[in-house]
Amino acid sequence: MTKEIFTVDLHCHPNLKTFNSGCDNLWDKIYHRIDGKFGQTINEFSQQVLKESQCNLYALSEGNVRIFNVSLYPVERGFLHMRNIPKLLIGKNRINIMQEVITGFKADRITELKKHYNYFEDLLEEYEFVYKAQGKSPDGKSRFLLVNNYEELENAFDSGNTLVGILSIEGAHVLGTGSARSETLSAKDLNELLTKNIRTVKKWKIPPFSINLAHHFWNQLSGHATSFKPPINSLVNQNKGKDKGIMEAGWHVIRELLSRENGKRIIIDVKHMSVTARKEYYAFIRNYNSVNPADMIPIICSHAGVNGFSTMDSSIRDNDVAAKNRNHRFHRWSINLSNEEIRIIHQSKGLIGLMMDRGILGGKLAVDRIATMPDKEKQRKEYAKLFWDNAFQIVKAVEDRSGWDVVAFGSDFDGTITHMDPYESASKMPLLQSDMIAYLEDNRYQEDLWFDYTPHQLVQKIMSKNAMQFYKRFFV
Repeated sequence: MTKEIFTVDLHCHPNLKTFNSGCDNLWDKIYHRIDGKFGQTINEFSQQVLKESQCNLYALSEGNVRIFNVSLYPVERGFLHMRNIPKLLIGKNRINIMQEVITGFKADRITELKKHYNYFEDLLEEYEFVYKAQGKSPDGKSRFLLVNNYEELENAFDSGNTLVGILSIEGAHVLGTGSARSETLSAKDLNELLTKNIRTVKKWKIPPFSINLAHHFWNQLSGHATSFKPPINSLVNQNKGKDKGIMEAGWHVIRELLSRENGKRIIIDVKHMSVTARKEYYAFIRNYNSVNPADMIPIICSHAGVNGFSTMDSSIRDNDVAAKNRNHRFHRWSINLSNEEIRIIHQSKGLIGLMMDRGILGGKLAVDRIATMPDKEKQRKEYAKLFWDNAFQIVKAVEDRSGWDVVAFGSDFDGTITHMDPYESASKMPLLQSDMIAYLEDNRYQEDLWFDYTPHQLVQKIMSKNAMQFYKRFFV
């Protein structure tokens, strides 16, 4: 394989805006529709969210992001049914316009999504859309290919000019839960539905490699962590099921997904699970791996940051509210990883993908200071430093050279993130890599934690090498 630093992205959504905006290919850039005075007002209100696609396939190609997890995400309706908005004052149509401006989805698609709750049907449609998107680019210079295992991945990569996709799913609500109808089912009927849908997914020509058990809202399977920050948290209601553990139906899903007896194993991604649920899952994995050392199940957290707390318990001692996150270098909420969790993930031979959301990598004071810097070159250095601080915290937690083996990259591009202005899309990954290398070389920053790696080698491990080793071992 090439010695050039290419990027492997553990989590992005090149399909999400395309699928929900009526476009017919994954290659072209999508611009959000921003019409009229109200649309412009919403655009200003949400300016920290980029109003164009960040990881369309041309952007991935330009940024040398050669391998990436294509995250299927049937949109949770709790994200669309907003509260605390005076409908009589602004009207339903304006609410749809607001959501259209922020998400990039078409207004009629938003209206359609609000009318039904069959997430599994949504999943099948989105899978079919992505599957059919394989093939040559419109200009004929590149191609997009989904792969089933590491051997296929390596062959596709070595063939040149190929963007290699690995399927994943964000949120196990897609398996048939999280709706008013599913909550009326008996435990027996619910498990039967979940079993049927999981086995359908495992029979796909390209089944997913991983799935997030939880996402933003209650799905009857697992408690979720607080994810929405001000002002969005005042518009959507995450309270139901928040911070709960894993439900019995959730354990049924975990066993079915991880089983090799009903098809390929699908790994659980712990991002968005509550700390209570993560504790329970970590204990389960620790026990399984101790009994089955030849068939270890890795723990992956595909797109995250660190919170700087020493333990999981300390990370939930205070509620996840704005004040907790105000005066700290890191984003302190429990959706991020404590030192204790980092060590658990490291022990399982897992991966942590550091994401491109400035509001997840940094605390409010630090992020606001960087985002408002007039000197753009200095701003780039500070963002590079913030990314490195998250990586160094992982190594500090492990207290060993092997800590560098767990650090990877998971952008969450097109996941409605608060982007870093200099690196707003996948096309800017070479610039990010260059800035990260330069920052270490120029400042010898935290050199005692390099463990004799060069800055170039550290960036290579984060951006591609660790993920490739992980896939070689577990993508079978």
